[in-house]
Amino acid sequence: MQFHEKRRQQFLGERHFIEDMKASIEGIRHFSSNPSGVGDTMDEKWMWSRHTVANYEFQSLCLRYTAGDPIEPLRGDLEKVIAAYERYADLLWQYTADRNEPTFAFDVLDDYCQLMQVVGLCFLLHRRDLLPRIAAMQDGQNGHNGGADTLYEEFMAHALGADERYESDWLCWKKPYEALFDAMTETTPANAIDELERFLKRWYKDLSGTAWHDSHKPNENGNQGGYHGYWSFEAGAAVLLLGIEDDSSLHKYLYYPKDLVTWAREHAVLSADPSSNVEHVRLRCEAGQPCPRDGEWETPALANSRRSFKQGEIMPSVEGDYGQTIWQWVGESDV
Repeated sequence: MQFHEKRRQQFLGERHFIEDMKASIEGIRHFSSNPSGVGDTMDEKWMWSRHTVANYEFQSLCLRYTAGDPIEPLRGDLEKVIAAYERYADLLWQYTADRNEPTFAFDVLDDYCQLMQVVGLCFLLHRRDLLPRIAAMQDGQNGHNGGADTLYEEFMAHALGADERYESDWLCWKKPYEALFDAMTETTPANAIDELERFLKRWYKDLSGTAWHDSHKPNENGNQGGYHGYWSFEAGAAVLLLGIEDDSSLHKYLYYPKDLVTWAREHAVLSADPSSNVEHVRLRCEAGQPCPRDGEWETPALANSRRSFKQGEIMPSVEGDYGQTIWQWVGESDV
């Protein structure tokens, strides 16, 4: 099958896909080992490096879905996205000296939109096991940020249980997300579909303030400026969670991930065992414990700490002001 036949959105060209995937791989490799040029201090520069890596991981996943790649491998890639944001969160909290700083800022539209997309992907790819890790990045210490947004709480309650979540009547971004919240709280599929239609009709237009909006349009050099696909994964997750069987009326919306919704229904058994067919990795290891996996590891306790360890090797402690040394798996060794 040729590229234009399998891609899931017509804006993506094969040349752009190849070039952007290469740039993402190179960007992840570079910023995993080098501080960003943004920031006044070295701590801030390393924090933004980790943020850049996390964004590259997320964009790569979206790009592969847009290009028509098989869905199954994306389940493992989603864990890479979450792990990358966890590494960013560690440095964010170190830099701000505030563990209540959410990894995705609720009051920043780009962050909020991406948070909803990542949460939606957890449901659609049957990786609900990743949602507690998102909660750990968002909730703050002792639930300090609990109830910051009612739509986020509505989604998280489906996976973690209403008793484990927080009451809220505040929606950070009414445009376009109010209609999605209304859909999530409807009692009949017909009414929920009506609200989802209202949501999807406005989704792209109401998100015009995001950095990625209109990125499919060629710039002055003829290149697409960071286009990785336009997807309302949260709408697909809502259809799944609400038990809507006929979503055909939503298929006309370019950014409704109908293929992913279909796949999620066909593989519903995976929701009972999210780690099935996924190379589940213990991504963190405390100093003094045996290394659980060969590869590259780093610790936020020390700048530029990336190094290789073999499985079974005792992870060392490092001097620093960050407290206990926790090593984080970055990826396979290059050699």
